[in-house]
Amino acid sequence: LPAMPLRLDVDPEFDLFRRLDRNEIPPALSRAFGSEKALIVLPASEPENFLKEYRKVAESWGNSPSRQIKIKMDNEIDDLPADRTIWLFGKNNRFKTEIIKSLEDYNVSVNDSEVDIRKYEIKRKNHSIIFTVKHPDQADSALVWVSSDRLEAIAGLGRKLPHYGKYSYLAFEGNGPSIVLKGRWPALNSPMSVIVQQAGAIAKNEIEQPSVKLAPRKALAYLPAVFSEERMMDVIRSLSDNKMKGRGFGSVELDQAAQYIANKFQEAGIQPAGDKEGSFFQEWKVKGSEFKKDVILKNVIGVIRGNKPEWKEQSVIFSAHYDHLGLGWPDVRKGNEGKIHPGADDNASGVAILLELARTLGKTWKPDRTVVFAAFAGEEAGLIGSKYYVKNEKRFPIEKAIGMLNLDTVGRLGKKKLMVFGTGSAREWIHIFMGAGYVTGVPIEPVSKEFGSSDQKSFHDAGVPAVQFFTGPHLDYHSPTDTIEKIDAAGLVKIASVVKEAVEYLAGRKKPLTSLLDRKRDFKTGKAPGAGRKVSLGTIPDFAYEGKGIRIVGTLPDSPAEKAGLRENDVITLFNENQVDDLRSFSDLLKSMKPGDNVTITFIRDEKEKKVQLEIVER
Repeated sequence: LPAMPLRLDVDPEFDLFRRLDRNEIPPALSRAFGSEKALIVLPASEPENFLKEYRKVAESWGNSPSRQIKIKMDNEIDDLPADRTIWLFGKNNRFKTEIIKSLEDYNVSVNDSEVDIRKYEIKRKNHSIIFTVKHPDQADSALVWVSSDRLEAIAGLGRKLPHYGKYSYLAFEGNGPSIVLKGRWPALNSPMSVIVQQAGAIAKNEIEQPSVKLAPRKALAYLPAVFSEERMMDVIRSLSDNKMKGRGFGSVELDQAAQYIANKFQEAGIQPAGDKEGSFFQEWKVKGSEFKKDVILKNVIGVIRGNKPEWKEQSVIFSAHYDHLGLGWPDVRKGNEGKIHPGADDNASGVAILLELARTLGKTWKPDRTVVFAAFAGEEAGLIGSKYYVKNEKRFPIEKAIGMLNLDTVGRLGKKKLMVFGTGSAREWIHIFMGAGYVTGVPIEPVSKEFGSSDQKSFHDAGVPAVQFFTGPHLDYHSPTDTIEKIDAAGLVKIASVVKEAVEYLAGRKKPLTSLLDRKRDFKTGKAPGAGRKVSLGTIPDFAYEGKGIRIVGTLPDSPAEKAGLRENDVITLFNENQVDDLRSFSDLLKSMKPGDNVTITFIRDEKEKKVQLEIVER
């Protein structure tokens, strides 16, 4: 070797089929939730209101028929039994020293005011902290400490923790609570990893363990690609070409886009399901555009018919809108009037994945229930196409639709997680996408809220569980700079694989999803607005944030927000004296303003409340 080695690792990438030693597997929440026997220890010295909330969580977990879970107060036992997993609830749990002692092995320090987790400092105030370590007397069992500074967060922890099974430690913020830190411990004392004792070192633990990553290796064989980056990029190139002039409302180019999609459906073997026999088009007249004129809009509808006679009217809707802003209407920013808005990401990207799934499934798949492929028009002008479908579809009535999957602005995944909005509309969504993420290897960020941001809103209003796939905000949104060279082609393939898993699951699921929506049906078609919101502060929201207020991921260049010093991770809580609950309330407050108005923004940064004054500008 060219130098003295620091560590010897045997089978570091787990290539061998062998039994793992327990010390190779870091403790994680999955070990605790997977245990057949558990004891939940409640803190007798905790304030009564906190104790009450902890007990509710303990009792809800204790209802599991497959697990034996006992609940005890910490003053009712002398020591922790070694034959089961132990959950310690509360900051003041008298057995917390057992956890704190084990955390020293991972360079974690805990005191009454803060926690230092592997160089991350988390204040105890306004945070909930979860640690998992090995049971000190039984390595096969877990010892977990759940503590919260927020009474309102405890119930949320009870719901959320089962979804974080692979993690060893977690930190949540606020009442939501919202995740701010998650991670896994390194494997300690593995018999497959030996630190080489260096001259002059007093003990092995004085040697900082090097981070090791082997050079990438080629696979021995590759499966043929299911999805084609080239085909999807060709679709985006065709729809976002300058010849399409931004696929504006009621334009000739929008009709050309509709015909293009219909031709692709036909080539893929998708059956036409428009108004007329043999047609893919669902057509209607609506007044709109900046000229307030009557235009004909077209939804492009195709189906793969279901094979189960008893489910013949049931459907799964898989959609993307194909319209965009044309030369700017109805959401043009100042200075962009009259310029072509290509809409490569929004939403040629969604149409590309829709057509790729049609090609992959159209000629060979025989689903149990019908899958509707829908390319909606008029989304940018107020969800017109999806509202029309909800009200007028007769062969596959909306009352029999079990779920809807909507692709909108999915072209810039990169290294980010794929966001899925609206997972709070059905109990099963979170599990469906956890499973899809697991089998595809694509990181997914389920977001329970639905922001009314795309066509899934029309289905929510009709009581149908629905989600939107989204790859995140960017500065080119609704701008002439939303062009094809910024599309992540590899990301399209990843998203297509996730969507395929979800579509196939829904098409064959025996029971309807458990809707968490108000089942009252709203079939209002809506009308195209004359224009969108006219003012802006220049904040870019974090759509995955689920706490109170809105957290931002950045600001637009030269915007009021940037000039006022707002920055990433600031959480806006007040707009003048009005409470900001979420993105929708923030947008409604902006709609009430006009250019030149002054506003005081209250926000939280580093747990401190700050205020800035801004002048509203034209959007």
